Amino acid sequence: MRKRFVVPDLDPAIALYQAGRPAEAAAACLALLEARSRDADILNLLGAALVSTGNGDTAVGPLEEAVRITPTHVAARSNLALLRQQRRDWAAAEAHFGVLAVLDPAFRFAQDRLGAVRQERGDLDGAVHARTRAVQIDPCSGLAWFNLASVRMLAGLFAEAGAGFRHAIAEDPAGALAHVQLGEMLLRLGEVEGASAVFRRALRLDPAAPNAGYGLARCARYRAMAAVTGTPTGGVAIRGPFESATGYGYFCQRLIRTLRESQRAPLEAIGINGTESWPGGTLDRPVAARAVVSCLIPLAVERVPGRATVTFSMFEGTRIPPAWRRMSAFSDLIVVPTESSRLAWAEQGFPEDRLRVCPLGVDPVEPGSVPVLVAPGGRLVSSYRHRVLNVSDFNPRKNIDGLMRVWLRATASTDDAVLILKLGRSLDPAARAELGVLVRGAERAVGRRLAEAAPVVLIGRLLDDEEMTGLHRAATHYWSLSHGEGWDLPMTKAGAMGLGLIAPAHSAYLAYLDEGIARLIPSVVGPARVPGQEGFHPPFHGLDWWVPDEEAAAAILRGIIRGGDRLPSARDRLAGRFTWERSADRLLAILDEAGLR
Repeated sequence: MRKRFVVPDLDPAIALYQAGRPAEAAAACLALLEARSRDADILNLLGAALVSTGNGDTAVGPLEEAVRITPTHVAARSNLALLRQQRRDWAAAEAHFGVLAVLDPAFRFAQDRLGAVRQERGDLDGAVHARTRAVQIDPCSGLAWFNLASVRMLAGLFAEAGAGFRHAIAEDPAGALAHVQLGEMLLRLGEVEGASAVFRRALRLDPAAPNAGYGLARCARYRAMAAVTGTPTGGVAIRGPFESATGYGYFCQRLIRTLRESQRAPLEAIGINGTESWPGGTLDRPVAARAVVSCLIPLAVERVPGRATVTFSMFEGTRIPPAWRRMSAFSDLIVVPTESSRLAWAEQGFPEDRLRVCPLGVDPVEPGSVPVLVAPGGRLVSSYRHRVLNVSDFNPRKNIDGLMRVWLRATASTDDAVLILKLGRSLDPAARAELGVLVRGAERAVGRRLAEAAPVVLIGRLLDDEEMTGLHRAATHYWSLSHGEGWDLPMTKAGAMGLGLIAPAHSAYLAYLDEGIARLIPSVVGPARVPGQEGFHPPFHGLDWWVPDEEAAAAILRGIIRGGDRLPSARDRLAGRFTWERSADRLLAILDEAGLR
């Protein structure tokens, strides 16, 4: 913690603090405060000592008082800003680091930290500005250059990021991580040979350098692809995270499997790291193809020399971030699954003649067992008449807090209903604690306790495809209150299996649902803010998403649970219109129309 002490009788407390006896230093500061008027130096040392004893919560008060007494007290404000940053109170931390940057424009520490906090909040352009100022203050700092290059990369300023990593390496030639980052940056720009040389240098500096080996593997793959000569034979190369349990991994895997089984085209599959093998058959041999289709967010897309770059992605808000717009400029085509995502790119100024829509598919209904689930109190879930399922990552966009508020308003413990909530791939203790805070906040907002509502069954572990199908079979309805979706694979799966669907009337949902086959919740456009906090959900900084009407959602649930509202089936439409075969055919047609096969 930063110190500035000018009070003479503070010297004994300072000596105790510097001797590694913070508890005694804190006691000495408290005695001084009782014996004389409030002093910013004493309060600052007290705060620093309390932090050193592990009492960060208690330290906030003295440090805030010190700043109120003397707003220009750089040490106290620095300590308070650091404490706010450590406690993830990003808005307060940004405000204090911003004041420090004004108090001392040459204070590199303040600019560095200001950039870090803005990056955490999703304000990438603001972070670039602060990190640039830090480099201007100390142009010989390799760390400052590395930090600037890293945020430039996230902001989609790829050429500038590459230059920044080179500066970082010039100031610290032994920095293996800067070499790796530069190599990955060069791959995004399609400079395979330059990237290969940098990755090799990183491994010489540190044989265990993270991701350097993966980078070299991708360089070798791209070099082999570029070496394929002759007339293209309609082949398709697809890169994506097909080994991961993510939405992108899932749809990438389904497209590859469909193309492979149907033999619609010669196929090459490239994993996200370049080393993955497709299970059950070799798909890593280069094929004659004019394009590489990357099933990835724009940041992860890499360019292969001699091949067009096609990005198959999606976005869940009304406009893509400015960083995505800059990254997308490196793609010859952007393919998205719904009109909602197409508009998100177009609204940010991306050329519409380089946008295409290719709906995803819905898995055919397969036989499977139903898991035995037990609700709180010991009653079997299968014995409830209304079994409502929601499958979501645990993040603000999924609006789990709104889901809980609606469930509390709409249901009672006497209802013959249960909510099955599948959250995240794995809920660690910190996530469970965060969920507890969220539930308590929902209880306060509604004025009812969770025990007064119909029961909730929480599932917080990774499920494989068969288990996920079984979970859907355990339910009678599927419900989302999301702020925005690029597709929503669990929802479409539920509809194809015959579950009653309840969804917000926005984003991707309107591509495959209407009032004839689902209960749609009215929604309005609003800022993508994190409930209960200042600022935006970081991936949506400065952007809008949709806000579902919670009263309308509660009325729909009550109508189903107590009024006997029988929802229509979406099975015929989803299972008939949205197949993976149609998705694969549409993707091939898009490539053909653009002359990329």
